[in-house]
Amino acid sequence: MTDRLSHFRLGERLTYPTWKSLVNALYSTEESKHSNVYRGHEKIAKTFERLDAIRSKHEGFHPELALQFVEEAEGTYHTGLPLRDVKESMDRFHFGSNEFHSVYHIPTVSYSYISPRIETILGIKPEDFTLERLYSMMPEGGLHHPEDIHHVLRWGNLAYVVLAIPGFVFRANDDHYLVRHRMNVRSSSIPEISAAEYVLIEKRAYLCHDSETGTQLKPSMHLDRWTVLDDVKAHYVRPQFVTSPNQSALMNSILYLLNAMLINVPVKFLLLLNERIDHDRNKAIANNVCDKIKFHAGIQCDLDDQKVADCFAKTIRSRMKEAINTWEPKEGGHQIKTDTDAVKAALKLGLLPIPPTVEKLIYRGITDV
Repeated sequence: MTDRLSHFRLGERLTYPTWKSLVNALYSTEESKHSNVYRGHEKIAKTFERLDAIRSKHEGFHPELALQFVEEAEGTYHTGLPLRDVKESMDRFHFGSNEFHSVYHIPTVSYSYISPRIETILGIKPEDFTLERLYSMMPEGGLHHPEDIHHVLRWGNLAYVVLAIPGFVFRANDDHYLVRHRMNVRSSSIPEISAAEYVLIEKRAYLCHDSETGTQLKPSMHLDRWTVLDDVKAHYVRPQFVTSPNQSALMNSILYLLNAMLINVPVKFLLLLNERIDHDRNKAIANNVCDKIKFHAGIQCDLDDQKVADCFAKTIRSRMKEAINTWEPKEGGHQIKTDTDAVKAALKLGLLPIPPTVEKLIYRGITDV
């Protein structure tokens, strides 16, 4: 399927691929064929159904989604050290003065263990470090950052979708999901931490298994290694899977495409927004897009600076306003008045920058019809 271009004759008769078609195209790349994941190609429709479940519950914390995805997971999971051994090792070596760890149990939607080091590092008691306070967006406040929380939840659910795709291989205590987001620490018992109001925290979530499960690894439990970093005024939540190099690239491309498909900003708009990151002049944007279309698709494009300006002013800004207010709701709403505002919204939504592998697929999928 393709998306016929009808806005301001941007590129005249060019037809751009849809996000759904790009997901299918990714499964047909040489990188995908060299992994085991292509054998699950016929089940991609199930992945799209899971996106609908996320779409209908995007304004809150819905742990039942993760439980559903995990129950349907068809990846391959290899055991590592039992959970008890890993915990003892982490407690003994401490790793870093700014690190603590926890164990999350998906079926019970709770932490079964939180290292007491959290109180030394963040001034937060283990019993106060709960899923409700982290992610449920409590009216009275919690440990979340209001600008990050919706994105953390969306990406987390998408990660479970990727985890469920047949063909991917995960090794306990090794392969992991990495995400950074800001945390509210105003309630900290440490004055210096409390005064900072927010810190940037990095979570590495490792699949793990309890010794009671023997050699069977079930993706229902993960050990989280938390690293506390300095706060930053502007931060964009953009997680990634860290596995073997080839698999990581493929998994992160799929993760990006599923997020883009969920938010559903037209492909052609993101190509222009992606160029706007590095170029202020509309002429430079037009030239770069035309050059890439020529190189990858072999098509001569007639895009010029005026068409780029019109597309941003009359279409892209309004579309990004709709998207950011849908996926990051806030009192009073977001205003998108400039091209820079539109780029920032796309960055917050994880739509920019477009990964090189995905960008190449997009340009190769453009046709002249």
